[in-house]
Amino acid sequence: MQGSRGWVRVVSSNRIADTARQHPAALRRLEQQAARDAAQPLAQALTDAQKAATRQWLHATERQALPSPSALDRYITAVKQLLAEAFRGKGKLAADTIRIAAFNSAQTSARQASALAAMMSGTPTPPVRPVIGPEAAATADAVPAAVEDEHQRALALLTTTSVTALGFAGITGVFNRARRAVTRIARHAAVAVTSAAAHAAAAVARAIGPTTRLLWVAEPGACPACGAYAGRSITVDRRFPAALSLNPRRTVFATAPTGPPLHPSCRCWTIPYSPTWPVDGTPLPALLRRAARAERRA
Repeated sequence: MQGSRGWVRVVSSNRIADTARQHPAALRRLEQQAARDAAQPLAQALTDAQKAATRQWLHATERQALPSPSALDRYITAVKQLLAEAFRGKGKLAADTIRIAAFNSAQTSARQASALAAMMSGTPTPPVRPVIGPEAAATADAVPAAVEDEHQRALALLTTTSVTALGFAGITGVFNRARRAVTRIARHAAVAVTSAAAHAAAAVARAIGPTTRLLWVAEPGACPACGAYAGRSITVDRRFPAALSLNPRRTVFATAPTGPPLHPSCRCWTIPYSPTWPVDGTPLPALLRRAARAERRA
């Protein structure tokens, strides 16, 4: 095809759609690795603390069901210390790890978004310095408080009354509660990775020009809400419509999103797009909508 810049190689919309729909798998790998790396230090510390608490319980009880009152007080104090040592510094460490993963996501997504935009437009994409963006930064920064919240909730269960009533099962319950911090770290990692990817794609679109749109690419097998956004586009810094879903009775998000992630573990992303770019075949938004709806029917 010949344009104002001479001959332009026209790319197939099917190729663009297939390439764009492969990127969520890369985000999934980044997210899962980030969750493991960020949560592992606390998970291991809690495992070690629980083993120490078990040994101390066996030593304190020996031939009786419960420690004596004075021994129980000492035991509870010791378990509190074990928990304090397990949690110490882990929130900050997890936040730093999540920030690194978010930057890797931004870097990968900016590179992929730039490549797709160049393929569609037929011109090189302006260079973009990847940054994680405010949403990913806020998500990472919130980790220490979330981890400390679970620490305090676990301590609230560690009382003389509860241990007297439940015995060692009460101690097990304390550590089970403490491990919710591990789950929260993983959730924050997932949101930060996808938020950084969306911010990077928006930065690429912004660099290309003010008329460039952001096109929603749903993860293969996406939930009904995410599937409803597939193929929709907005200009940068605008919002997508609120409350879309392929099954409104099950999944509706009332707030108009600026882009993915729509929910924790959402691995959708957006790519730069313009309907004026010389892409061959079925319009790209229609292809993305069709793929999302076909998967829901299947």
